[in-house]
Amino acid sequence: MTTRTVGYLAFLFLAIYLFLKYLMGYVMPFVIGVAVAFLLEPVVSYLTAKFRIRRAPAAALVVVGLVAVLALLLSWGITRVAAELTDLYKGLPHYYIDFNRVLSELLRIAGDISSQLPEPLARVAQEQWNRIYSLLSVIVTGAGGVFWGVPGFAVTTLFTFLSTYFAMRDRAIIGAFVRSVVPSRVFGQIKNIEMDILSGIAGFIRAQALLVTLTMIANVIGLTLLGSRYAVALGLVLALLDVLPILGPGLFYLPWVIYHFAWGEPGFAVGLLVLYGVVSAFRQVAQTHLVGRELGLHPLVTLISIYAGFRLFGGPGLIYGPLTALLVKGMWGSGLIPHEGGANR
Repeated sequence: MTTRTVGYLAFLFLAIYLFLKYLMGYVMPFVIGVAVAFLLEPVVSYLTAKFRIRRAPAAALVVVGLVAVLALLLSWGITRVAAELTDLYKGLPHYYIDFNRVLSELLRIAGDISSQLPEPLARVAQEQWNRIYSLLSVIVTGAGGVFWGVPGFAVTTLFTFLSTYFAMRDRAIIGAFVRSVVPSRVFGQIKNIEMDILSGIAGFIRAQALLVTLTMIANVIGLTLLGSRYAVALGLVLALLDVLPILGPGLFYLPWVIYHFAWGEPGFAVGLLVLYGVVSAFRQVAQTHLVGRELGLHPLVTLISIYAGFRLFGGPGLIYGPLTALLVKGMWGSGLIPHEGGANR
């Protein structure tokens, strides 16, 4: 690898880092909208060719259909969850009493153990309890943040759908504008990697949606087999937690397991622990396989990009990392990054 190539790569990674760190939040709806538009482009092309309608009505019809499908799924989910939460509400007084008993017993046991420990170990134990308390505070604060974040999420969703519509409707106009402002040589190289990058982004969206759906189904089936009364509601909650890095559904599963162990139901607790382990292992293996396959990356490259992205950006880095690897791969193959054997020496 030449010094020039290293310099190009260093500049590229710095530019990508600065963009993702400081600008991505402002353009996220439009990036997602363009990716979804590319994903739905075959449907628009089919409607225009089959029924001989103009592109604008076809794009509007596709977006309306997408919104309708999502609305139906959301309506079904809310209806089912509301029914199960109503049943849960009836048993809350009983669960609250049980929870207080278990918590009091755990605090008593922890106090007895701490009083018998030497001073250094007792101090360490106290620090761990303080960390647990801080974690619970963060979880409670985060729950409130989710509520207050609903209006912002609604605005982002609205702009995403609008971006999807305009990107599909004016695809030719947008392409002509880009051609007019980009040098012809660079435009030709961009066209060479456009399909790879856009199809990779669309594939990544497919992979993530499929992962969340599969883990939700696995959780619902597992909880149903274990006899949980709130399998669907909990499955949806666990699917939402699944997008959190590292902890994910463990935020819910582990306290639940401890509760049933402490309350004398070891069989159900072991079942939950096994289900959590199986779903977590399946999720990790499926993520590497699906993301790597959709992006056309080697599994090792996928793992490295996911880990590096998480270390740099936290949770969003699980998405940023593989997409950055895809971008660099496309630019390398097209010759935009000069290297020995490349198209641009």
